[in-house]
Amino acid sequence: MVYCADCGKKMYLCRATSLTAEQEHMKCSTYAKDKDGCTAHFIRTVVLKEIVLNELNKLIVTVRENEDEFVHAAMNNSVQKQSSELAKVKKTLKQAEKRIAELDRLFTRLYEDNVSGKISDERFTMMSVGYEDEQKKLKATVAELTAYIDTAEQKSSDVTAFIKVVHKYEHITELTPEIMHELIEKIVVHTPDKSSGHRTQQIDIYYRFDVAVSTAVADSMKYDKKRKAA
Repeated sequence: MVYCADCGKKMYLCRATSLTAEQEHMKCSTYAKDKDGCTAHFIRTVVLKEIVLNELNKLIVTVRENEDEFVHAAMNNSVQKQSSELAKVKKTLKQAEKRIAELDRLFTRLYEDNVSGKISDERFTMMSVGYEDEQKKLKATVAELTAYIDTAEQKSSDVTAFIKVVHKYEHITELTPEIMHELIEKIVVHTPDKSSGHRTQQIDIYYRFDVAVSTAVADSMKYDKKRKAA
């Protein structure tokens, strides 16, 4: 579930009896196998868990307090506009299917006219090729429109399902495998940035069904100060 931003490969959990809970970390699997394949970076699991926990609780608050806005963003449009676009696409699809059926009838009639001698073979060939070309293009359009409708309707269903899961939680105090799999698709860890004088890392959290992405910065120094203060 945790991936390297540079090479896209999974990050491995490094755990050993010689490592304390504070020292356990995740590192790029590519770099572990090939030092030239990626950069040498890692993130401590305690820091990553804190970041993910904070972002999940922010998400819960956002959905609870601004559900409509969240749905609009997740759908990449307002519900009204999405519905309007779907209606237009469905209308276009219906027209294309109607024309395909009409072309079938025209082709049948054309064939009968050719057989009876009402039109020449040359005329029949020319017209039938035209009908077949038009029908072929229409069938391709129907396939594309059908796929679009299926995707859009599935997206709406996915967003609804995701929000239903989010409503199960009021505040998450501990990350569990169930919570992670219900809400998160993947976590992407970037190479550390030390330009500020201390170590920071960008963390991208991709939620299930591609409904949203949270971006946070893991600051090990802030985490260590917080831990010592506690």
